[in-house]
Amino acid sequence: MKVITLYEFQRRYLQSLSAEGIDVSPGELQRFFDFINETYGGDHDVLSLNYDIKKRDYYIKAHGSVGFAYYFGRTPFMMQVLPRPYRNDPDEKRSITFFLNLLNLSGGLGMGPRDIESAASAYTEGSKTLHELFFYLYVSLLGREVFRGMYREYRETEDNTKTIRGRVLLSRLVRRNPMYASVPVRHTYLSTDSAMNRVLKAALETTIRNSEWKGVRKAAETLLGHFHEVSNLRPNDVVRVVPNPLNERFLPAYKLAKLIIFGFNERGWEKNFHPGIFIGMDRLFEDLVYHTVRAVLDGYGVVYKQYSLPHVVKDAAEIESKAGAIFTFGAPLPDILIRTDSGNCIIEVKYRSLSVRIRDRWQRKLVRNSNELYQVYTYSKLSGGGAVIVYPRLKGVYNSWLQDIFGDDREVFQFFDGTPFGVFGYELSRIGYDVIITKNGVVLDEKLKRELREFLLEFCKGNK
Repeated sequence: MKVITLYEFQRRYLQSLSAEGIDVSPGELQRFFDFINETYGGDHDVLSLNYDIKKRDYYIKAHGSVGFAYYFGRTPFMMQVLPRPYRNDPDEKRSITFFLNLLNLSGGLGMGPRDIESAASAYTEGSKTLHELFFYLYVSLLGREVFRGMYREYRETEDNTKTIRGRVLLSRLVRRNPMYASVPVRHTYLSTDSAMNRVLKAALETTIRNSEWKGVRKAAETLLGHFHEVSNLRPNDVVRVVPNPLNERFLPAYKLAKLIIFGFNERGWEKNFHPGIFIGMDRLFEDLVYHTVRAVLDGYGVVYKQYSLPHVVKDAAEIESKAGAIFTFGAPLPDILIRTDSGNCIIEVKYRSLSVRIRDRWQRKLVRNSNELYQVYTYSKLSGGGAVIVYPRLKGVYNSWLQDIFGDDREVFQFFDGTPFGVFGYELSRIGYDVIITKNGVVLDEKLKRELREFLLEFCKGNK
C-alpha cells in the first residue's frame, strides 16, 4: 500500500500524487476528507482539499492533527500526518518521540522512557508508518501485563453439583426427585471472559489482520493464544468496562485497544474509507505546558486549567435576559490560570507557526494574529494579572526567534495601560534532557525549575 506523508499545515498537490501512481479524483478525495473530518474534526478540519487558481491544481492541506487514515479506492493508500515543528529536522526520531511523549502524558498510557525509546526506534528503522507504531505500542504494553497474568473477574453461574458450593437453589431442590444425587446451586468463579478482555482480544485480531511488521504480527498471534477462553467482542463491551484495582494495570493497553478497534473496524464504515486515528496536537501541547507549570509552581501556587472567568460584559446575565439574546456561548476560559499569594496571571497556549506568507514573502511574527493579543488582554483584566502566550519553539527550525521560556533573559512587554504580558516559545529540544515527560507529569532540571518559578512568581505580582 502506498503512503502519503504530510506534516501539519503542509500542502500537497494532486499532480505530485499522480506522479507517484496514486489515482484518485478530487471528488472522491473530498468525500474521504469529509468522512475523516466528521469523525475527528470537531471545530477544526483534519484535512481539507482546496484549489490553487495560479497553479490550476487541487492541493491537500493538513491541519493541526497528527495521525493516519486509509483509502481503499482504485489506488489504495494510507495518508499520515506528522508533527510540524520537526518538518525540517533531519532526525526523524525526535518527531515521533515528541508525539509519543505528549500522547503518553495527555492520554495516560503509562509508558516509560524505554517504551517510548523502543517505539520511536522501531518506527525509524521500520516502514515509518504511524499505524504500525500504534500496533507496536499496543502489543508491547499488553504483552508486558499478560506476562504477569491474565485479568480475571468474578462471574455468576448456575450448576448441578454433588458438592454444595455457593447458594443452594431451594425452589428447584424441593421440586426435584430426592433420588437425584446432584444439588442445584448458584456460585461465582473467576473467568477471563470479561468485557475488557474481549476488547483486548479484538484489538489483537485487528493488529494481526492489518500489521505489516512480521515481528508485531508474530507477537500478537502469541498473545492471542492467552485469550483462547475469551469470546468475541460484543456490541456494548467498550462502554461496559469499569476500572478497578484488578484491571488498572491493563488500562494503558485498553486505551490503545479502543483506538485500534475504532480506527480499523471493518464494519460500520464506508466501503472505501477507514478513519484510522487522528489526535489534535493543540490539546496535547496545552497539556504539556499545563503540567510543566504545575511542576514548576508545586507548593508555591495553584494552577488551574480552563478556569471560568467573569463575563466580559458587566451585568451580562441581566442584559441577556431582558433582550432574549446572548453575547457569547459560555464564560471566558483561559488555558491556564495561576493564583499565588502575591497575585494572579494567565497563560494562553497556542500551537501555531509564526512564519506567515504575505504577498509571496515569508514574514516572522510574534503572535499569529491580533485577535490573540485582544484575547489575552481581556483575560488579564478579568483575572487581575498579567498574561503570557506560549507557542512551540525548536531552535533553528521552528518559531526560533521567540524568547525561550526556559532561557536566562526573558523580556516582559506591556500593554498600553501598563498591564504586563510576554510572548515565549516552549523549547522542544529540551524535552528528554532538561525536561523529562513521565506518565504522571513533567520533571524539570532543578536549576531550570527554580529560575522559571522565580520568573512566574515575579510576573504574577507585577500588576498587583
